[in-house]
Amino acid sequence: MRVFGLVLESYGKYVKVRTRDGEVIIKSDKKAPKEGTKIEMKDFGQGDYKAKVLAKRPGKFDELPNVRFIEISERLVDEMSRNSTNKLDRDDLVVNIALFIEELSKRIDVNSAFLQKFQKYMNGEFDGNTELADFENYINLLSGRYGLKKSKNGIAFLNRAHGTFQVFVGDDSILGKIDGDSITLYFSKMPENVEELERNLRRSFSFVSFKLEGFVDGTYV
Repeated sequence: MRVFGLVLESYGKYVKVRTRDGEVIIKSDKKAPKEGTKIEMKDFGQGDYKAKVLAKRPGKFDELPNVRFIEISERLVDEMSRNSTNKLDRDDLVVNIALFIEELSKRIDVNSAFLQKFQKYMNGEFDGNTELADFENYINLLSGRYGLKKSKNGIAFLNRAHGTFQVFVGDDSILGKIDGDSITLYFSKMPENVEELERNLRRSFSFVSFKLEGFVDGTYV
């Protein structure tokens, strides 16, 4: 990777950059450049701004969060990972949670007390299903265009505006799109219980389609 771009936002180790191909969020151990700075990014070599790309737009995300929420989200995911045996698709998970929390911040104060409770929710540490359901309903009522559902085995995110969703389960992530009474799921590997999944989905949708495709740089190939 070798990319030139203009810094739009920076916060700690995280930088949002506009390139000729769109926007990217990167992470680097180097001191973050100031907004408005033109930089050359690489993921190899010495002496340049060496960085890792966390997310691209256009790509899997129709918008990218403010990098301040990326920092918050990464701390939440790191803590959740220490309390879970699931190996989730970390970068996508971080970006989705950042988008969700940023949307919440438009309606409530995302302070330390709220983030502590949100962390308990992600860790599955609530006392009983009622407390978990009440908190989940609360945040989903306030989350605008995004939805979130936490289960014992994974996490699901919904983009209500586009009818798309991403499910993180085990070491896999499943992308999907809802269009009226039809649903399409994109797998990187086909699950073992695909027939049961199809039967369950047909209870809610007239047309169910599964596709086994690779997802590379925001494009199915």
